Amino acid sequence: MGYRISLLEIVRGDDATLNPHFRKDVDVWSLADEWGPEKVIQVYDPHTRMQGVLVIDNTAMGPGKGGIRFQPKITPQEIFLLARTMTWKCALAGLPFGGAKGGIKGNPLEVDRVAWVRAFAKAIKPYVPLQYIGATDMGTTEMDMAVFAHEIGDMKACTGKPTELGGIPHELGTTGYGVAIATDLSIKILNKLNLLNIEPKDARIAIQGFGNVGSFTAKFLDEMGYKVVAISDASACICDPNGLDVPKIMDELRLLRTKMKAPMLNDLKTAQKEPKEKIFEKKVDIFVPAATSYTINEQTVHNLISSKIKMVVEAANIPTTKDAENTLRQNGTWIIPDFLVNAGGLIGSYVEYIGGTEMQAFELIKYKITTNVKRVLIESVHSNCSPRSVAEEIAKRRVKKAMLLREGAIDVAREAYAREELEEYTWRGDEL
Repeated sequence: MGYRISLLEIVRGDDATLNPHFRKDVDVWSLADEWGPEKVIQVYDPHTRMQGVLVIDNTAMGPGKGGIRFQPKITPQEIFLLARTMTWKCALAGLPFGGAKGGIKGNPLEVDRVAWVRAFAKAIKPYVPLQYIGATDMGTTEMDMAVFAHEIGDMKACTGKPTELGGIPHELGTTGYGVAIATDLSIKILNKLNLLNIEPKDARIAIQGFGNVGSFTAKFLDEMGYKVVAISDASACICDPNGLDVPKIMDELRLLRTKMKAPMLNDLKTAQKEPKEKIFEKKVDIFVPAATSYTINEQTVHNLISSKIKMVVEAANIPTTKDAENTLRQNGTWIIPDFLVNAGGLIGSYVEYIGGTEMQAFELIKYKITTNVKRVLIESVHSNCSPRSVAEEIAKRRVKKAMLLREGAIDVAREAYAREELEEYTWRGDEL
């Protein structure tokens, strides 16, 4: 299934679904391979008691790009796996970035987040922005990126900054837009190849996780005419078989945000709530995990199969365990992989990095994700391989060529480019 799967198998251990924060006896360096990581930096600030980690996985294609995750239970292993995912995501998107990831261990709602972000920025400043460029991630916002960039003293230190600083904030929904584009296109392509048989107007969609990515995925799918019938977050699940009023839900949450720090679905007054776990039991065609890692695991996967899920679109990073993915595939479910689907935020970050506009960001997201989804699904069907393994192979070839160029192996790299050009030509058939 590709390198990512084997890494996860090593790190998670047999009790992965019971303890999703990884085995404690695995050292990051024991996972090192031909791709990286190039640097693993663990930092601590005695004044604030901030604990942080920066993993720069591979910079052959450019400075390592990856968000800064601010969560209570992060580990160096988790940050490394996310950095590796960024290596493949940047390569698959065809962007001049390598893979990296930052992490701050703490609850951003319970600590002095400004002081902690400043302390983290100060600790990793020698690597920013030549080797690492930050961005928002779980627990961080555009305001944190403003603090980070000012502490580094360089607006190129990160992306996802406020518009006042020349940023294209992820709060505009760039990642969710890309997920919606990938979902729509995957349904249409597989329908055309007679491999899915879902009429778009009749497709029922569930979205697990209703933060930035999940909510904007719902918004854009709703605008495309899709029926989002179930959503959930850490507090509750909301369902309506006839389709949820997504704009109304988002407006109500936006209004609540003026009264409380982090409103959740359980705070809504106009909806019937169920336990959050019920999202896995809803009778839907498309399931979109948009929350944390490993939510589709050996326990939840059986509920999805019972619900007759036809496609999983991975909006979150690493949301599916190896065994769960195998189980879904054996039952005929298509899994559209995370680093293909959720690259919208990354592509928008690149446009910000080069000084582009919001409009240019959304246009490039649509172009790149459309191109990549078409290629991956067509190659997957022709080769009888999973979309994940096809996407990984494309990404690995691109990174390998960049590594050869960095080493000065020009002739070998030229040969590899020739093969890639032939493959690029071959997959552009008349299927669509």
